[in-house]
Amino acid sequence: MKEAPTRGERAGAEGDLLNTSSLSDPATATDQKDLSGKTDDAVAFLECWQPGGPWVLTAIVPDSGKIATATFSASNLGQMRDWIEARLGRQNIYFTVNVVFGGVEVKPNKGAISAIRALHVDVDPRVGENPEEERARALRTLLAYDPIPTVIVDSGGGMQAFWLTESSVAIGGSPDLSNLVLRQSKGVPLMAEETALVEAHLGRLLDVVEARNLKIETDLQADACHNADRIMRLPGTVNVPDSKKRKKGRVPRLAAVVASDWAQRYPLDAFPRAPQKVAGGGAPLARAALATDLPAVPFDADGRPDLPVSDRTKMLIVQGRDPDDPGRYASRSEAFWAVVCDLARANVPDDVIAAVTLNPEFAISGHALDQPKPRQYVARQIGRARAEADDSFECDKEGRPLSSSQRNIRLAMRKLGVVVRHDLFAGRDRIDGLEGFGPPLDDAAANRLWLLTDERFRFRPSRDLFLTVLSDAARQNAFHPVAEYLAGLRWDGVPRIGRWLATYGGADDTTYSRAVGELILVAAVRRVRRPGVKFDEMLVLESPQGTNKSTALKVLAVRDDWFTDDLPLNAEAKRVIEALSGKWIVEAGELKGMRQGGANHLKGLLSRTRDKARMAYDRLEREAPRQCVIVGTTNDSRYLRDTTGNRRFWPIAVTGFDLDALRRDRDQLWAEAAVREAEGAAIRLDPALWGEAAAEQDARREEDPFYETLHAALGEEMAGKLRATDAWRIVGRVAGMRTQDDMERLGDAMRRLGFDRKQRRFGGNPEHCYVRGDGALRIVPEFGPDGAHEGTHLEGDVSRDPF
Repeated sequence: MKEAPTRGERAGAEGDLLNTSSLSDPATATDQKDLSGKTDDAVAFLECWQPGGPWVLTAIVPDSGKIATATFSASNLGQMRDWIEARLGRQNIYFTVNVVFGGVEVKPNKGAISAIRALHVDVDPRVGENPEEERARALRTLLAYDPIPTVIVDSGGGMQAFWLTESSVAIGGSPDLSNLVLRQSKGVPLMAEETALVEAHLGRLLDVVEARNLKIETDLQADACHNADRIMRLPGTVNVPDSKKRKKGRVPRLAAVVASDWAQRYPLDAFPRAPQKVAGGGAPLARAALATDLPAVPFDADGRPDLPVSDRTKMLIVQGRDPDDPGRYASRSEAFWAVVCDLARANVPDDVIAAVTLNPEFAISGHALDQPKPRQYVARQIGRARAEADDSFECDKEGRPLSSSQRNIRLAMRKLGVVVRHDLFAGRDRIDGLEGFGPPLDDAAANRLWLLTDERFRFRPSRDLFLTVLSDAARQNAFHPVAEYLAGLRWDGVPRIGRWLATYGGADDTTYSRAVGELILVAAVRRVRRPGVKFDEMLVLESPQGTNKSTALKVLAVRDDWFTDDLPLNAEAKRVIEALSGKWIVEAGELKGMRQGGANHLKGLLSRTRDKARMAYDRLEREAPRQCVIVGTTNDSRYLRDTTGNRRFWPIAVTGFDLDALRRDRDQLWAEAAVREAEGAAIRLDPALWGEAAAEQDARREEDPFYETLHAALGEEMAGKLRATDAWRIVGRVAGMRTQDDMERLGDAMRRLGFDRKQRRFGGNPEHCYVRGDGALRIVPEFGPDGAHEGTHLEGDVSRDPF
């Protein structure tokens, strides 16, 4: 992993560009009509930001707030230029910092963020300070920050800085998640499963990027803009003030890059996270919740605030500066921040901190009261200060950490550098940072962490509480590895999935093979993005032994542990959940020779979308929605035995798989499938192809000796009723020698011949028989001395009936 360079290392790095002369000056009255932006600069910035795109741009009309969003790539660069130029100087134009799941036409929300491209911060001039001096100060501060930003942009208002990552970090945004986040933001109730998906995604964003952005933001006392779906000012465009800002003297300014080294990329580990209230998940306390009526500030006998802080801090509160060291704080905001942090570290209640810092009788309040929304500003600053100060255990009166505190358990994990996560795909918890253990969070790892907490911090919670908190922390930090894999892919636009069976497996290139080849891949993506979605069909690959069918499926599954050829038939639900958890591609091997009962179990397995069972050590039943697709393989061309349920099977004959080519193009196959799924592609076979599919299925039907013998004896037209015992005599199975498989074979054969199983009288009590047509006459089989069938006639045919 590449280490982040220090300021000294970076200062002379190749590719550095520090253009302080490009700090945007306010446009004079004469310049206003000519200040229209620089499209070339905007395009050049975007091409450096994400070579080839895609780029998501958003334009906002001042005053009206009307928003327009569009997605562009290298293939429509001209359209992007036209889009930008049509809005330059009239609308504020922004770019989305992080990667979105695909082309969007509305401003992306957090659910749409599929991968992380950069960390960012926005440092605006502080209220009450000289704007030009503040902008210069912000640039100096950013250039002094370690690690130094990849690029710094003068937004025309303040300074925006970005730290590009070494590679995009997959997060898993999707159209479905974007819609769920939108619904949640509008107060629409979500189902429990939907809420869990949203919380898992937001928790992942927090852990990967937002907590790191918040740390930078806190370090620099910057604006609150650490959200992962942030849009930022596009260099080369004009910062157009609205009427409210114009009345305060704001004028248009050109946004421009002032410092950059595009070759510089950073590992995320180079950036610590801001402390969080919940270890391994949950949101940091970014804003305190303040009471409507704030309490009165207490005073001591000397008329100073009666607060548990030092005399120096009390003096800062009253005078707004340090009289003993006037140069200690370069600005009012720095003094304000020092006071808020001191009060937070002293555990002064949030409402009291707000009462102090919003009280005009105290000089320290001047900075907050000059903000556009003083209460919200103070609440946010208190939240940040709490995040910085909140690093101590809850203790008893004697200063010992409370063993009954779940907060202490979470804090201990954070101090130990241990992160627990829940794998939504495998349904298992994971642990990182505990030497000698993991990634699975098993009993041994939990025991070591439990004892290590006692060894390091001298408190030992009950084992039940510890394991409960451990599991909850993992759940709040959930992730989905397959969804993240798909989110990190970028399709190159070359169609492949329609012909993948022909290209890599040597199948005939037909409308039918193209359809089922595409359907199975799109269905696999949909089952990851929408676990439990109905998909009860199965692609069946046919070829002689040794043609790499199983290996090809393993390659297609991306990771070996996402593939299995262990498909349990006629097993209890718990066994099915254990076998399919964490599996994306499941092989149903060698269909030839599968007994009828096994075939029926396979059909039942395909038709289920969820499995329910109470797993070992669980107290409650678990419901596991299917996240896999099942693919059959066989070395034969005839393996379908009955006439019902065959529509579930999609046979494809292959000649052998080119594994090297499949490995080479696998990511692009899944990238295309992900795009097609996001576009809403169907995962049911087009009815226009049902006839072709039925012909393929019929060609694979294995002729059963029972059927052939009964067909020879009964033909296809003779109407009547046949005793079940006579049917068994025809096929040569006497009582006591019949298996369940025999019974299913006989029933299937009689159905194929047009018979229904019913009860009829044959002179006495009703008995089971098979009826074709009106069933008025008995069908009488004739047998020779050795029991062999010799002929068949209808009852009443005097030429044949000896009775």
